[in-house]
Amino acid sequence: MTRNKITFWNFIQKNKIEIPIIQRDYAQGRLGKEYLRQGFLTNLKEALDEEGDEKELKLDFVYGSVENGKLQPLDGQQRLTTLWLLHWYIALRAGKLGEAGCILRNFTYETRVSSREFCEHLCDESNFTSFICTDGKDSEGCSQMSIVEFITGQTWFYSAWKQDPTIQSMLRMLGGTKINNKKGEDITDGIEELFSDTSLERFEYYWKELSGDYPIVFYYLPLEKFGLSDDLYIKMNARGKQLTMFENFKADLIGFIQEQAECEQDNSKWKSLSNEANGIPIKMDTTWTDIFWRNRSESKRIDEIYFAFINRYILNSLILGLNSADEAEGNKSFCHLYGNKGNDTALQYTSFEFYKIPSLEAVLEKLQTTLENFHSFISDRKEEALKDIQKEFLPLWDEENDFRFIPEYKDDTITALTQSQRVAFHAICRYFELGKYEKESFNRWMRVVWNLVENGNVNSIESMIGSLRLIDELGLHSHDIYGFFISDETIKSNVASEQQSEEREKAKKIIENINWEERIVSAEKYAFFKGAIRFLFRDENGEWDWDNFNKKWNNAQAFFGKEGAYQKNTTLLRYFISKFTDWSLFWGMTFDNSDNSWRTVLLDKKWIKPIHEVLISDNIEIEADYHSCLMNLEPQYETMQKEVQEDLVSTKLLDYIERGCSLNCKYDNHYYYILYPYNVKADWKKYMIANKRNKILSSLYGGEISCSNKQKGYIYTNQKIENCDFFWGRNIQFECIYESVPYKFRWQSWGWIDMYEGDIRLIEKKTPFTDKLIIDANQINSAEDLIKELERCIIDYMAYRKVFGLVDNAIS
Repeated sequence: MTRNKITFWNFIQKNKIEIPIIQRDYAQGRLGKEYLRQGFLTNLKEALDEEGDEKELKLDFVYGSVENGKLQPLDGQQRLTTLWLLHWYIALRAGKLGEAGCILRNFTYETRVSSREFCEHLCDESNFTSFICTDGKDSEGCSQMSIVEFITGQTWFYSAWKQDPTIQSMLRMLGGTKINNKKGEDITDGIEELFSDTSLERFEYYWKELSGDYPIVFYYLPLEKFGLSDDLYIKMNARGKQLTMFENFKADLIGFIQEQAECEQDNSKWKSLSNEANGIPIKMDTTWTDIFWRNRSESKRIDEIYFAFINRYILNSLILGLNSADEAEGNKSFCHLYGNKGNDTALQYTSFEFYKIPSLEAVLEKLQTTLENFHSFISDRKEEALKDIQKEFLPLWDEENDFRFIPEYKDDTITALTQSQRVAFHAICRYFELGKYEKESFNRWMRVVWNLVENGNVNSIESMIGSLRLIDELGLHSHDIYGFFISDETIKSNVASEQQSEEREKAKKIIENINWEERIVSAEKYAFFKGAIRFLFRDENGEWDWDNFNKKWNNAQAFFGKEGAYQKNTTLLRYFISKFTDWSLFWGMTFDNSDNSWRTVLLDKKWIKPIHEVLISDNIEIEADYHSCLMNLEPQYETMQKEVQEDLVSTKLLDYIERGCSLNCKYDNHYYYILYPYNVKADWKKYMIANKRNKILSSLYGGEISCSNKQKGYIYTNQKIENCDFFWGRNIQFECIYESVPYKFRWQSWGWIDMYEGDIRLIEKKTPFTDKLIIDANQINSAEDLIKELERCIIDYMAYRKVFGLVDNAIS
């Protein structure tokens, strides 16, 4: 590689350089790139000012090929243009433009006639005799204007040239801007600004330095010997008009690799990474570009997705070296690369320091192998778009999943990764890192990966780290994952341990008889199962049992398909509850028909026995005689607990309650049970069960409170559940009719029935009469008991009103 290291002056003497039409305009001089110019120009001047024979500033590779006798750079246009302007300005100020101009004419732009003619005029010494005197000293005939003012004021400078983006940028690189930093200080972002206090003698010294063999060098790599196609120009320069973050990152990455290759004592890995023929610098601009080109934007951009891919790869490598979420969240590189709450699509490149993670050389070696093998994979399928190929990366049970291994452009942004998808991304990288693509092994690997990821609850940084480690460990066997599973070799990670066991058992069955693979995959893809189907081949004790697989699979399709029994009504849910023999099975369950609720009970060991009973059943109809289905609770449980089961099984309450209800036990002088929706505070959304008030009030129900023809002996409430002997709410407000007048009561959850005046609970008035205006619900065992006590309260209430001189008997 050393033989290709060269200065710009030596390079331009040997080559006629022409920026081809297909290259974008000169971008380093654009507005918004002030800090980039300041940093790059400062580095160039520091190299010129540094003393000693060993001083040297090494820039990145310049790639190019010769067309019609002219060298056209594929990559390096921006640096070459800036170096050309630096040489031109120093030659001008050192009084050397006459002799240097003929050499500088070897550099030109093909993009526009105006750009080409502008460069030619700059190389003509006669155009600048009044700017710098021939003797190099200021005099009355010399211009005192800035270089930009001088150029734009000359007769040879056409006003239309101000519309040429390249000329605009070149003038801005020469003269800088008046833009200030946050401290209000002018940003030194122009060549003239940087050398404003330089003497003639110093300019002559600088010119001597630039026209020698150092201090500013780059590596030139001709592309002809690699046999690269012409359309590589299109791919490499499809990056829009602005200088992208990825280009800045790439320059720093390559510079760092080259620095390590020359400075490190044990630098064999770094030298390999920087190899001119097959190292990272050439790969990033050639074969790897082809990968991302397939997902280019409509405007033919690739840098954003290229940058995102490498960020994600490096972040995953960093995470694998961390011990916990706390360590991750305290790591500067993690915080930067992880993005905003895991969304890295708007990640800004600010410094290469964030990428100097431990063992970076090993990480880059793996990245190189990964992308090379992936490139080989897509190259074999040239006719397919990458979006079609990426279907192989998706879960078999979710072909509409938005996961993209190679990011895609979507509106004004690019595709992001969820926590689970980040793990899947690593799984694919691991596969290609360890070998080339082979259809069967890859499909099996991805099937296992998605099954583990989906069923590993990857919903936090901590769980993501654990899942990444599991997949990294299993990745060693990614090209024969079934073979590894049947070996019973220990897996260190206990993440998704239940799913790990399931995958091992399925792999053993498939290896035993390959015909099982199709049946297993069909079941995994079915309904909401998402790869987890152990309920189909476990017996009532949780042991592996394939004998009932076919029957269970047939029933599962009938129960959980698109038109399955579980969606039509709550028959299946109630039948399932009828199989509970232990009181603990009621706790932690969600009593609704949602996919997630069913998925929980199908997979949790806690419900293995009743799920087994359901899946081997020939008939789940319970409407006619639920007692024939009911497997009674064990004898030690009290009657009230048995009533809970019967209320859930024998009635249609579960058809009407709010989704997400779980069973809660409350105690106010006695126990009572409530179906309690998740995170709900309003009492009216809670449902008391196994409580005699439901049956008693239902038997007396006459209609809603607004009913116009109320009769004595009935109660009227708005809380009755239609077609079901249950009521909304922990407390039930109702009216009772006596002598054609309605009176208001509330059956409280804690076991008292209070009389009310409006919203005022009468017992709270604390008079001798109001103490009587309450009923002990524990003493109410029938509808007759309730009516008797309600009438007693009403009579006492009328007496109370008479004592206190209250004439109107009605309660409002």
